Amino acid sequence: MINRPVRALVTFALASAALAPAGAQDPRIGTRLDAPSRAAITALVDSARAQGIPVEPLMEKVYEGMGKGADGPRIVAAVRSLTLEMASAHRALGTIASADEIKAAASAMHAGVPAVELGKLKKQSGLRRSLTLPFTVLADIVSRGVPVQTAANAIRSLMGAGAKDADINKFQRNVRVDIEQGAPPAAAAETRAKAGVPATKPEEQDDK
Repeated sequence: MINRPVRALVTFALASAALAPAGAQDPRIGTRLDAPSRAAITALVDSARAQGIPVEPLMEKVYEGMGKGADGPRIVAAVRSLTLEMASAHRALGTIASADEIKAAASAMHAGVPAVELGKLKKQSGLRRSLTLPFTVLADIVSRGVPVQTAANAIRSLMGAGAKDADINKFQRNVRVDIEQGAPPAAAAETRAKAGVPATKPEEQDDK
């Protein structure tokens, strides 16, 4: 399995090839996208980079679109939409947010979560933890029909109770199962959030 640093370098190399002069372009892009689309993508990536927005997710969106057989204009539209969402996420989360957090926040916004809600969650957590997983779970349960405010309140409640990533993963699984078994999405999220975080065992407290 390729580790994250190596994967990032590979993606950067592909992105660099995609944005190079026509004679040195990655053939996957040079043969699939028209010149105006390539120019538009270059401009979007340059703009994102100038704003401090991670560009790797943008290039991943390009390759995803090509893999699905989308034409140039449609890929440009998808990249432009993602750029705007990531820019809003970046403004809401501030400079302390990681690239992964910004990407996850953009996914949550795409699902319908307002940037202000993401900013509140980041403010609540401060520098104590990464919100990549909480944002990802928030996007998932909203996409399954949980109302935005209910979903945000559930994640906020879990975080306030000291939930770890494993707890939030379990919450996501339980909400998904409840919904699949016929529970109203809002009720599923509220019930599972109220269950909270398992109490710490005495032996675990002694280890701290």
